[in-house]
Amino acid sequence: MQTPDFRYLCSYRADFSEPQQMVGRAHFGRRMIAALTGGVVEGDRLSGRVMPGGGDWATIDTKGTLRLDARVTLETDDGAMIYVSYRGVLRPMSVVNELASKGGPKTDEDRARVYFRTAPIFETGDERYAWLNDIVTVGMGEALGGAVRYNVFEVL
Repeated sequence: MQTPDFRYLCSYRADFSEPQQMVGRAHFGRRMIAALTGGVVEGDRLSGRVMPGGGDWATIDTKGTLRLDARVTLETDDGAMIYVSYRGVLRPMSVVNELASKGGPKTDEDRARVYFRTAPIFETGDERYAWLNDIVTVGMGEALGGAVRYNVFEVL
């Protein structure tokens, strides 16, 4: 069995509106909807901005695990539009909320207290970025309070 290798793709911060829409407890957990208001994408292979209008249709289960269901549109610095969707896991919410109230994790010890992983899928019709349609990526995130930040890596 191969061990995966990774190549850095980009970092991005997505800002969202406060407060989120709390739909309440349903059959999949407490539904929380967060609308994106913007953000920034930085990297050698991908840079630009997070467009307003995306969001996360997350659920929080009784154990305090948030399951992401996000949809984001990126606009690159050279004008390409890229749709990104991802699922992920963020836990435990008690620690996430504690750290977010302080502006996010500040140390490696803080980061080790939270598990925040995503699996972004990219879609674009722009030929300059068509390679994104054919890669698998993973993201490692941080909740900052009013925003999230991810480092995204291509699985080689």
